[in-house]
Amino acid sequence: MRPFTLNSLYEFMNTIKSGAAPVNDPRFRELLSVAIDLGFISGDSNYTITERGLEFLNAVSNGDSEALHEIFVSSLEPYRRVYELMAKGVTKPSDIIKLTGYNAVIVDLALRLISEVEGVSKGPVVNEEFYSRFESVLLEKYRLLSRRRWSRYVPIQQLLNEVKSELYVPSRLMGRFFEEFVRRWRDKVVLTGAPGTTKGSVEVFGKRYVYIMISLGD
Repeated sequence: MRPFTLNSLYEFMNTIKSGAAPVNDPRFRELLSVAIDLGFISGDSNYTITERGLEFLNAVSNGDSEALHEIFVSSLEPYRRVYELMAKGVTKPSDIIKLTGYNAVIVDLALRLISEVEGVSKGPVVNEEFYSRFESVLLEKYRLLSRRRWSRYVPIQQLLNEVKSELYVPSRLMGRFFEEFVRRWRDKVVLTGAPGTTKGSVEVFGKRYVYIMISLGD
């Protein structure tokens, strides 16, 4: 798996679409190899964008995470294998390395790409399996923290750090998942700030909060 980001690949594909081809640029040649490997560009000297390449451009432009996800699942094996493990609850990079046989660089690239694909979504979270795992761990950690603190109000940042200790979630994706949790549990969640300070606060839907209370009914 060659190194690339979603944004760099998208810009490269748009460069090809415009008719430009700076073949002497080392980065251009590197991304050209990536695009050919993914089946986004034909291997001929005309650099023709394939149907899959056009689907990729449209998916990024439209913020269609689901379509992007399907494209990478079908065209990039490290992405597919890492995603399948994450959906089963295997999220620590060391465990993924052990189970796939990939080196740390490939696993990191795949994890970042999964995060970037989620990040372009203009709608709800598309990785339902991974989100479900996040929700389960968050509720478990909330119970433990609330009992430890003898309070139903738990610092949000501390809660998310506890989740991270068990579940590998890129920071940007963690914020999206937490907002999705608040949206789904809105009738059972109370978010509050701390008078006179924003220290330790977390941004949720454009506002900053320090504590969370979840009504679990137990």
